[in-house]
Amino acid sequence: METVGAAVILVGLAVGVGALVALHLLPTGLSPLRDAVSRYGISDYALGYRVQTLGYALAGAGAAIGLAARPDTGRSVVVACVVFAVSRTAISWAPMDSARELHWLLAVAAFASVGTAARLLRHESHTSRVIALLMLAAFVAMVFTRRGGIPLFGLFERALYVCFTAWFVVVVVLLL
Repeated sequence: METVGAAVILVGLAVGVGALVALHLLPTGLSPLRDAVSRYGISDYALGYRVQTLGYALAGAGAAIGLAARPDTGRSVVVACVVFAVSRTAISWAPMDSARELHWLLAVAAFASVGTAARLLRHESHTSRVIALLMLAAFVAMVFTRRGGIPLFGLFERALYVCFTAWFVVVVVLLL
């Protein structure tokens, strides 16, 4: 099951990262520095946003599958991966304009759960913990830029995406 989990992560990352790159290359009118990734979900490019969220959800599910097969992985890591997968799946149907509170709750659940999984992973502990700290720093920067009206929220959110993408790659290496 570890190999299956790794394969599912890789497919999920290919879909999620591919959609995210496409969204950034298309003429969306959104700024990667200022705008939240979820703004794509309330634009003419909402389908690309949904594909992105579902791709990352698949990566989270793959991590849960693969890590659950390892007897030395703590259950809290697996649960955190499941929470990430569920919240990334659900957020596509909770747009930031009409379901604002639910959207933010799901976003925080996703970001906190993947950071928690990275922090608690016993294998590759140094790399995983460094990534967890970088995720935390990006998340804190997101909060400060949003609350302070600093137009760099998008930059730090994308940094967070880079961090959790890197963490999933670490998990693939561990599982293979």
